[in-house]
Amino acid sequence: MLQFLGVKILVGSLTGSVLLYKISLIDLYAFFEVILASKKLTMVLVLSVLPVVVIYLIFGRAFCGWVCPFDFLFKLVDKLKNGYARLKWKGNGSYVKKQNLISWAFIISMLLLSLALGIPVFSRYISQNTNLFRFIGELINVMKGLPVNFGVMIFSASLILLLLVFEFFFPRQWCRNFCPVGRAYGLLNKVSLIRLSFENMDLCKECFVCDLKCYMGVPLKEFIESRKKGEAGLSGKFINCIYCGECILSCQKVQSGGGNIRVKFFNAKK
Repeated sequence: MLQFLGVKILVGSLTGSVLLYKISLIDLYAFFEVILASKKLTMVLVLSVLPVVVIYLIFGRAFCGWVCPFDFLFKLVDKLKNGYARLKWKGNGSYVKKQNLISWAFIISMLLLSLALGIPVFSRYISQNTNLFRFIGELINVMKGLPVNFGVMIFSASLILLLLVFEFFFPRQWCRNFCPVGRAYGLLNKVSLIRLSFENMDLCKECFVCDLKCYMGVPLKEFIESRKKGEAGLSGKFINCIYCGECILSCQKVQSGGGNIRVKFFNAKK
């Protein structure tokens, strides 16, 4: 937002930007879209995506819970549905598989469209953050009396409104199943340095409020039950986890300020 105030430390959007006038940055999914659209790989592209990949190898999908403005906007919409208790869309194994199939079909179709049309379709036209920044930019132009592209402004506002309505009727389905950016970084969750740490499991009351509060559909209940059975190979790294902290806060309330869940770096599995 600083660029709109004339402070040009980071210019651009969350899809692609320039840091300190010199360092180009590009989102991982946008990187693949641009390669397919232009049908070539350049050193500039590689150098632009590398810092972003390094960040996500450290923080995983934390961007979605800590930075993405739509997490905040969607939470406001969710409040209209009387809290998070109604946000669970788990279903059985077959339902989850169908969700994943639809999700990857959408993501791959965006890449194929980019290849066919020679345009990074999602990053340029559909990305929620691209449209949010475009809308804010045009709105500021209106306030400053500068030339305004009302077509772009109306298109971006319409898409943002559509996503908010979609969120109202299908809570967090965009974040969990359709946003290519989130899905791409979710894959890096498995190898990132950040993870959920479940401690003092003998004190866990198995109330599973953490599972209820999780609006991203992370299988916390199944994970806790497996941990209590002593099953090995459980890392606390989930593709859908955005490290929003809802599970941590809910556990602390149940445990009267203690809590069994933490966000940790580097540690060995617990």
